[in-house]
This record gives sequence, C-alpha cells and structure tokens, in this order.
Amino acid sequence: MKLRLILLVLSLLAFLSASTGGYLYYSSIKESALKEAERQAVARVQIIKKNLSSYLSENRKPVRALAGMKELGQVLRKPENLRAMVNANAVLDHFNKTLDTEVCYLMTREGDTIASSNRNAPDSFVGKNFDFRPYFQQAIRGRPATYLALGTTSGRRGAYYSHPIAGQAPDTVDGVVVIKASIELVEKELVAAPDEVVLVTDPQGIVFISNRKNWLYHSLNELSEDQKSNIEDSIQFGHGPWMWTGLTIKGEKSAVDSSGNEYLLHRLALDNYSGWSIIHLRSLKAISKTVSDPLFRIAGPLILTLCVLIGLSVFFLYRKASVEIRMRQSAEKALRESETRYRRLYHHTPAMLHSIDINGRIVSVSDYWSDVMGYRREDVIGRRLTDFFSEESRRYAEEEVFPEFFNAGFIKDVPYQFVKKDGQTIDVLLSAIADRDEQGRIIRTLAVSIDVTERKRAEEALKLAKEELSRYSKDLERQVQNRTREIHSNLSALKKAQDQLRRLSAGIMASQEKERSAIARELHDELGQVLTALRMDSVWLQERLKKSDPEASQRASTMCQLIDKNIEDVRGMAFRLRPGVLDDLGLVDALDWYTTDFERRTEITCVFESDPVPPLSETMATAAYRITQEAITNVARHASASRVEVALKACNSALTLAIVDDGRGFNPRDLSDSEGLGVAGMRERASLVGGTLEVYSEPGKGCKVLFEVPIDGKVGI
Repeated sequence: MKLRLILLVLSLLAFLSASTGGYLYYSSIKESALKEAERQAVARVQIIKKNLSSYLSENRKPVRALAGMKELGQVLRKPENLRAMVNANAVLDHFNKTLDTEVCYLMTREGDTIASSNRNAPDSFVGKNFDFRPYFQQAIRGRPATYLALGTTSGRRGAYYSHPIAGQAPDTVDGVVVIKASIELVEKELVAAPDEVVLVTDPQGIVFISNRKNWLYHSLNELSEDQKSNIEDSIQFGHGPWMWTGLTIKGEKSAVDSSGNEYLLHRLALDNYSGWSIIHLRSLKAISKTVSDPLFRIAGPLILTLCVLIGLSVFFLYRKASVEIRMRQSAEKALRESETRYRRLYHHTPAMLHSIDINGRIVSVSDYWSDVMGYRREDVIGRRLTDFFSEESRRYAEEEVFPEFFNAGFIKDVPYQFVKKDGQTIDVLLSAIADRDEQGRIIRTLAVSIDVTERKRAEEALKLAKEELSRYSKDLERQVQNRTREIHSNLSALKKAQDQLRRLSAGIMASQEKERSAIARELHDELGQVLTALRMDSVWLQERLKKSDPEASQRASTMCQLIDKNIEDVRGMAFRLRPGVLDDLGLVDALDWYTTDFERRTEITCVFESDPVPPLSETMATAAYRITQEAITNVARHASASRVEVALKACNSALTLAIVDDGRGFNPRDLSDSEGLGVAGMRERASLVGGTLEVYSEPGKGCKVLFEVPIDGKVGI
C-alpha cells in the first residue's frame, strides 16, 4: 500500500513537473516565436522601405534630364511648329521606352498636354488639362515634385514625377514635363505569406499599395464626411467610397480585425513622403500555430525518446570516458615525440638559434650557433647574451632593443655584431619572439640570427660603387651640358646661315623676276617695234613690186608672213617671261591665259578653275604663277598626259593651288637629280612666301602638285 502511494505520489509529481515544465517550455517557445516574428517583420518592412524608396527615387534624375532637352523647350515656345512637335514626341518616346515607364508627357503653363508618348493610344493625354494636380502646381512654381495617385484618364495607379522647364528669361517657367511610372511593378515585390498583410497608406490612412487587392482604396480609419469630401475633391484616389477595412489598431504593435483576428503590427514611415506609412500585419494565430503544432506532434515520442536516451547516455558516457583516456595517452605520446623532433630540428637547423631567459642569460643554443661562434655549448649556457656582443652592440641592446623587446614581445632584423671566440666579428640580423606563461609573463625567448657579414661587405662595396657612379654621372652630365651648348651654338649659326641663304634665294628670285620683266619689255618694246617696222616696209615693197616684178612681190609677201610669225613668237616669249596681265589684272587672269596658251601649244587639254581670290602681294602671285609654269611644263615633258586640271581656291585665309594630271605617274623617291631640282625649286618658291608644296604620285595614277600659303602670312624673309 505504501509502495503504491509512493509510486502514485511520484507519478503525480512527475506529471505535475512534466505539465509545468511543458507549459513553461511552451510559453518560452511562444515568446521566442513572437520575438522572432517581430524581428522578421522589422526586417521585412526595412527591405520594403528600401526597395520602395529606391523605386520612387529612380525617375527623379531622368525627369530632370528630360526637362533639360532643348526639343521640349522649342515646342513650348512654338507649339504650331510641326517639326518641333515631331522632335518633342520623339524625345518623349525615347525616354518612355528606355525607362520602361507608363507614359511621358509635356504640359504648357496652363496645364494643357500638347505632347505625350501615349498620343496614339485610346486613352491619350494629348489635349487633357491637369492643372488641378498637385505635381503640376508645384512644378509650375519652379520645384520638382513626386506624387502618388490614381490616374484620372487611365484609371491606373502610378508615381508621377514632374519637373519645370525653364524659360529663356531668368526665373521663368515655360511648362512642365511629367514621367508616370506604374505602381504595379512595386506590388510584385510585396508577395508575402498567406498570414501576412503589407500596406502602404497616405496620411489619411487610404491604402494605395497592398498585397491584398480587396484592401485597395480602403481606409484604416473610419472617415468623416468632410474627410471623404476632401479626398474626393483631390481626385487622388478616384471617387470612393473609401470604405473602412474593419481593422482596429491597439497600441503600437497590435491590431484586431472585425472578425476578432489579432495581428502583430509594425509601422515604418516612408522617407520624403510626409504622413505616408508602410504597415506589416502578421496573424498571431498563425504565429501560435507554428509553435503548438510541431510541439504537440512531437511531445509523446519525445518523452519516450528521452527515457531511452537517459539509459543510453550512461552507457555512452562510460564508453566515451574510455575513449578519451586512450586519446589522452596517445596525445601525450605524440607530444613526447614532437618534443624530440623539435630538439633534433633545433640543433640541426643551419641557422644560429638561441634562447635567453628574462634576465638575458642564455638557456640554449643550436649546434650551428656553437660552430659559427667557436664555443662549446657548456661554455655559453648561463652566460649573458651580451657577453658575446661587440661594445657598440652591447650598449645598443641594453639601452634600446631589450626594453622594446620585453614590452612588445618580438623584434625583427635588429643589426648586431657578434664576437667569435677567435676575436673576429660577424654582422648579424637578429629576430626574436617571446614565450609566455599562462599569466602572460615572458619566461624565455627564441631567437634566430642570420650572418650578413658578406652581404654587408657587398653593400659597402655597392655603396662605394654608387658614389663612384654618381661622380661619373655628374662629370658626364657636365660634358653633356657643354656639348649641348656647343650644339645649340652650332644650330644657331646654322639657322643664321639658312636665314641668309633664304634671303639670298629670295633676292635671286626677285632679281630673276626683274630681269625677266626687263627682257620681256626689251623683246616687246625694242624687238617687237623693229619687227613691226620691217613688216610695214615689206608690205610697202610688196605693193610697189606687185606690177613691175610679181616674183619679188611674192617674196615680199612670204617675208611679211615670216615677220608676223616672229612677232607672235616674240610676244609669246615676252608673256611667258613676265605676262603683263599678271601685273595688270592679277593672278587669276594670268593663269587663265597661260593654261589656254599651254593647251594651244601642246594640244593637251588644260582646264582652269578658280574661286574669287582676294588681292595678293606681287611676291605671292609670282610664286603661284611660276609654280604653275613649272608643274605643267613637267607634265608636257614627262607625264604623257591627256588632261591637266589647275584649281585656284581661297578658303579660311589660305590660298590653295592644285595641279592634277592623268599621266603615267611616278614614285617621288625615284626622282633623278635633274628631275628633283624642279620639285626642289617649286618647294623653295613656296617656302619663300611662307607656304608649303607637296607632290603626290603613284605609278599609273597620275600626279598632284599641291601649293598652300596663308594669305595673311609673312611673305619672304
């Protein structure tokens, strides 16, 4: 009986303990679930806010850029200009397509839409007036605006981005451009679990965006008739009726609907949109269900499992203890082997290794250290490390290095000088690290020293070589400077000689022209007059002998013809030497006569074209004429051409003369000395008047001579 009572009491206590523990466990889990749900809600709203803010701001820069397009300003100033209207619509179409927005449109100062990307759609905005919209009223006053509303024409929700278009006068606005982006793209980001509701509301609580379509345009609060009238007047959300959702908000984090369902509420203000909020609702029933269902489903099997696990735990704990003992024994054996390998590695490493204690006394050295220094290990153990330093290194270590090392716990590449047993010194770079106990106190150090004696000697040699190289470089630099001055002096003298030669050439050519002019005048005035007198006498003689001596009269007639030809040849020779038309009428008429005479003499077609040419200096006109003479003379002699074109043009304060033939062409590099003298002479004439001359030719493709000279440039030297 007592045993049964004891078992009953124990069972009851076990039941009460299990029930109490289960309730406390359930309450703890439920509280944790609520906190986790709240954390998820906060994170969810933060993400929605970030995405929504990003979406609502992404078209602000494009609408500013669109407002700056000159095509929109032009059509606002001249709306009757069909071409301007076509250009403005093209710009709106381009922005709408590129941004993937719903529509882009342009309004006048009065709010009339005159251009739109949806102009060809049934619900076109063209001709509509939107001066009642807040986004237009703000923009026409010179401030960009963003407005969330239901479209009065399309009946679709959107985000409206407006921007003023500046007028030609300061602080004036000619019109407003608007980009409308669809809100439906935002709602695709609001896909939530079935027990979640996401809302975006205006300052009066009207639901504008939601993952629950039946909540759109409903109010979170019961609205008065005055409030409904104000909302209807704004036409922001259509014409109502803006029914109450039935949701009652209790405090900051809870709400209950008309059916009694409770929700965990989290609200976050939308940046840059005063009064607008993002609201997240999570069903408390759903949260509790996520805790209770799994808990009740696994409670029975869990209790049975716990009983089995307790029995198995004792068995496995024994097994685990046995395994840990064996593992510890194996670890200790491995540690001993590791220490043996470390000692072997320490002593046989080809590097100078040593350890010192906190007092700076040597506790160990490697075999390589002993070999290099010439000491036995027992001779150095217990001695101070500085006993093996040079005097300078000892002072440096005790005053600077040791205090820094015992403070920081490590040093790297400190230069020391060790003194070997035989008295020789070696240069080393010493690096060390401190070994600390469990309290962090330094108990010993491990150091490695690298012999850099040879490297230091090499560095000293390199330093001396660098100094010697520096001295040599300075000497060489002075020599170069002196030679440079000599070259500059020679170049200056050469330039002076070239200038003198150029002036001499210019003088020679001027003298040649004067001599040619004089010869031309002599031929024309003296020889021409003599030939003319001879012709008159021959005609007189022909007439006197016509009856008395017909044969003599015929000879006199032949003499007249020969004299006529000589007169013509003399005139031509005088003209070619120095055409009078060049001095009297200018370069154009002189070239026209010369090309015509060339075609007559050679039977090679010669075409001359000329633009109006401003008055030219005598030197420049003579140069152009002589270059033409030389060029077409070369065509007659060497080109075997059938056509020559001479073009004289004046453009951009420069005179251009081009002589082109269709002859056999040549490679300019293959010109002989005699042939090259003609080209050199033309280049010299061009240079003397401040111009350039280039020859372009290929075998079988004719030749082009191009002379260019600034009309207002300096002429001659």
